[in-house]
Amino acid sequence: MNHPYLSTTLINKVYKRLFLNQCYVCGFKQEGCLCSSCTTFLKRNDHCCDRCASPTLSPLALCGECQKEPPSFSKAIAPFEYEGLCRALITKAKFENQPHLLRPLISQLADHILQQNQPIPKLWSHVPTATSSLIERGFCQTEFMSQLLLKHLRCYHPDLKIELITIERIKANQAQHTLAKRERHKLTHKHFYVPQTPSESVLLIDDVITTGSTVNACAKALTLSGAPNVTVWALARTP
Repeated sequence: MNHPYLSTTLINKVYKRLFLNQCYVCGFKQEGCLCSSCTTFLKRNDHCCDRCASPTLSPLALCGECQKEPPSFSKAIAPFEYEGLCRALITKAKFENQPHLLRPLISQLADHILQQNQPIPKLWSHVPTATSSLIERGFCQTEFMSQLLLKHLRCYHPDLKIELITIERIKANQAQHTLAKRERHKLTHKHFYVPQTPSESVLLIDDVITTGSTVNACAKALTLSGAPNVTVWALARTP
C-alpha cells in the first residue's frame, strides 16, 4: 500500500473541502470559489475598445487613443473593470500577501476566454514584476496567474501545451502603481528584454491594465524579438 500517496490524497481532499468549496468572499459553502451573489459585485467590462479593452459607454471598434496611436499588441481582453469587488480582491492579493484571492478572478477569466472561443496561443509570457514589488510581496502575481489560468484551461483542453517566453527587466524602475499617469507613460520597450526569439504569436498575461504603458512596452519588446503578434489577457481594465 502506498501510504505517502494516500496521505497526500487525503490532505488534498480535506483542503478542497475546507477552503476551495466555498465562496472566498462570504464563505458560502458551494462548488467553486465565488458564489452567484458575490459575482454580481464584479463590474463586467462589456462595453470596451476592441483593441485595448478600455471601458467605453457603448460598444466601440477603436477608442480615440487606439485610432491616434495603435498599441503594439493586436488585442487585449479584460473581463472586468478595476473597481469594487474586483479591485478589493486584487489589492488584497498583491499588497496583503493573499494571492489565493486571485483565484475567483482567474477562474472567471478562463470562463470568459472559453465562452468567447478565443484562440489560445502556444507561446505564453507574463509581465515581470518590478524587483521592489517582488521583494515586498514575495511572489510574482502574473506568474501565479499564468500557472493557475493554464490549469483551468486544461480542464477543457487536456492536450494544451505551451512554451514560456521570458521577459526580463533591464532597467530599474519604480512599481507602476506608485507612479502618476505621466510617469507611467515614460515606460518603453527599452526597459525590457526578451532573450528568446518567438516565431509564433505570443500571449502576454497581466493582472490589471491601467494606462496600458506596461503591456504596450512588453508587447513592443516581444515583437522586436520576433513575435509576429501579441495578445494580452488581463483580469481587469481601469475605467
